[in-house]
Amino acid sequence: VTDDGARLSRIYSESDLLVAECLRGGLWQGLSAAELAAVVSAVVYESRSEGDITPHGPTGPIRHALTETVRVWHELRADEVRHKLPPTREPDMGFVKAIYKWASDHSLVDALVAAGDNGKALSGGDFVRWCRQVIDLLDQVRLAAPEPELSRTAARAVAALRQGVVAVDAA
Repeated sequence: VTDDGARLSRIYSESDLLVAECLRGGLWQGLSAAELAAVVSAVVYESRSEGDITPHGPTGPIRHALTETVRVWHELRADEVRHKLPPTREPDMGFVKAIYKWASDHSLVDALVAAGDNGKALSGGDFVRWCRQVIDLLDQVRLAAPEPELSRTAARAVAALRQGVVAVDAA
């Protein structure tokens, strides 16, 4: 098994190959903890409405990492179609701003409103559930990251998300 294959074997996500390819390509290097959490959320989150694949986010590094993640997803999707394989779910930008705000120590209200759909805030329970899923994937990124700095950033992102209602609910 190659190093890339071993890395893939440590990722348990619906979008495991996409995550592994992003790690292999160094696409998530150099992000802050809150930025990494935001980018990882696009791989995990599923909007109830039609997802928006247009990369957007509160910082330039987030927008760049999301653009590159979507580019890799398009390449992966083309290979899946060509080989008649089940498609990898497309990244969803619907939780990016909310998770960034939460990891940046904004209030729960700010995060819930940022996660809202058409002006309607996300419920607290849904917010906690999505945070837990982002934390889970960040922990896998921490263990699978090819670079020690990315591993440390993922650990800081997990710590930043485990606060307030997320920490209380996770106990």
